Amino acid sequence: MAALFELFMDEDDCFRFRLVAEDGEVMLTSVAYAYEDVAIAGIWAMREAAVTGSIVDLTDLKPTA
Repeated sequence: MAALFELFMDEDDCFRFRLVAEDGEVMLTSVAYAYEDVAIAGIWAMREAAVTGSIVDLTDLKPTA
C-alpha cells in the first residue's frame, strides 16, 4: 500500500486533508478550507509539488539575532 491523502471535515466544519504513510503515520495535515473542491485542488497541488519540488538543506544556516 502506498501513502494516501485523506479528505475530512474538522471540528469547525472546514475541509482538510492529511497525508498518511503506509504505516498509518500522519505525515502532514493541511490548512482549513471552506470548500471541498478547493481542498481537493490543494491535494492535487501538493502531489505535483512533491514530484517536482527541490530539496533545500538549511541545516547549516545559523539564526540571526
